[in-house]
Amino acid sequence: MNIRVLADKYLLAHAAATQAATAIRNAIRQSGTARIIAATGASQFEFLDELTANSEIDWKRVELFHLDEYLGIPITHPASFRK
Repeated sequence: MNIRVLADKYLLAHAAATQAATAIRNAIRQSGTARIIAATGASQFEFLDELTANSEIDWKRVELFHLDEYLGIPITHPASFRK
């Protein structure tokens, strides 16, 4: 296991997003698509901002499962995470 300690949450988010982006691009290269699971919560905001800003990922080939989405509510509901 490789453990890294970073100075703040922004550097951590960048490092994690860089690693995740590499894994996603590799999955797309090998399989044509990638499937990822995203967690919610304020601790994920910086990571998700960094990851989704990555223009080297072909996002049309990525399927996302959101861990905390609610079943049965429409996308327009204020509690939906699909936005």
